[in-house]
Amino acid sequence: MRKSLRYLALTVLAAAIMASCHKKDEEKDYMSGNMEPGIPAYKVCGTTCIGHTGGITTPSSGVKYYWTDSYHTSDTTWRNAGEAFYFIVPDSLAKYSVTETAVADGYYNDLYVSYVTAIMPWLGGSVVGLPEPKDSIQDARDDQFYHIVDVGNLLWFAENLNYYSSGSGYEGADDIGLVLGRLYTWKEATLGESKSGLGEGPQGICPDGWTVPTNEDWEDLAKALSGEEHPFLSRWPGVGNYVMSAATFNSDRFWPYSVNTDLKNSVGWNALSAGMSQHQHHNFSGLLSYAYFWSATERDSDNAYYRYLYFDLSDFPFNYTEKDAPGFSVRCVKKK
Repeated sequence: MRKSLRYLALTVLAAAIMASCHKKDEEKDYMSGNMEPGIPAYKVCGTTCIGHTGGITTPSSGVKYYWTDSYHTSDTTWRNAGEAFYFIVPDSLAKYSVTETAVADGYYNDLYVSYVTAIMPWLGGSVVGLPEPKDSIQDARDDQFYHIVDVGNLLWFAENLNYYSSGSGYEGADDIGLVLGRLYTWKEATLGESKSGLGEGPQGICPDGWTVPTNEDWEDLAKALSGEEHPFLSRWPGVGNYVMSAATFNSDRFWPYSVNTDLKNSVGWNALSAGMSQHQHHNFSGLLSYAYFWSATERDSDNAYYRYLYFDLSDFPFNYTEKDAPGFSVRCVKKK
C-alpha cells in the first residue's frame, strides 16, 4: 500500500511539473515587427552582402540577433539592433539562404529568411548561349561597355541599358543590371520627352549620340528582321522569333520551351526575358518569361507605347501604359 501511495505521489508530482512547463511555454508571447535586413536578391560571386539586424518592435528592448546562412559556417555572435552582418557570396552559381534570428526572454524566436542568387556578369558566366559580340561602345558616363548590332538603317544596343542614374535592377538588386540591364519608367527613360521619326528619338537616359527608339525605329527593326513592312500598331506576327535568344541564365532558359516559338535570334539582337517592375519599382514580375521595351513615342499625355515578348508567343506585340508607373527595359539606337 505504501509503495502504491508513493508511486501515486510521484506520478502526481511529475504531472504537476509537466503542467508547469506547459504553462510556462504558454506564457511566452510572439514578437512583432519587420526584420527585413536588406540583403539583395542578386549579387556577384565573391562580393559581400551587408545586412543589418533589427526591426522587432515588440518587445521594445532586450532583443538580440544572430544570423546563419546555407553555405558558410554560422555566425552566432550576438548583435544589437542596427548592427551589420556580412555574407560573402560563394563562387558557385546557386541560390543561397541567409537567416536572421531574433531572441528575447519570454518570447518565441522570430526569424527572417532572405535569398541571394549568385551571378557572374560576363559571357560564359551566368549567361550562356549568346553569339560572340562583334562590336561594342563604351558609355563615357560610367565606363560600361555595350555590345551593338547593325540592323536596317540603325545601330542598336544588343543588350539592355544599365545606367544607374535612375531606374532599378530586378527586385531592387543593382548587380543583376550587369546581366539584364535596369528597368526604367517611360519618364525616366526619355526624361519626359516624346519624339517620332527614324533615328529622331530623345537622348533621354542613353549615352551621348544614342537615343531611345521611336515607333519608326521599331518599324525599321521589324522590316530588317522579317523583310516585310510592319506598322508599329500591329502584332508583328512571327517577329519575336527573330529577336529572342535561346541563352540560359544560371542554367535556366531565359525563354522556357514552347511549341509556339522558334528562337532564331537571327541578327544577335539578344532579347532576354528581363521582366518588369510596377508601382515605381516596388514590385517585380515576369523574369524568365517576359520582356518589355519602351518606345520614345507617346500615345497621349498620360500614356506611352511599348513592345513586349512572351515565351509562349512568336509575335512581338505593342501596347501602351502609364508613363510613370511600370518599369521596362531600354534599348538605345543610333543613325548610321
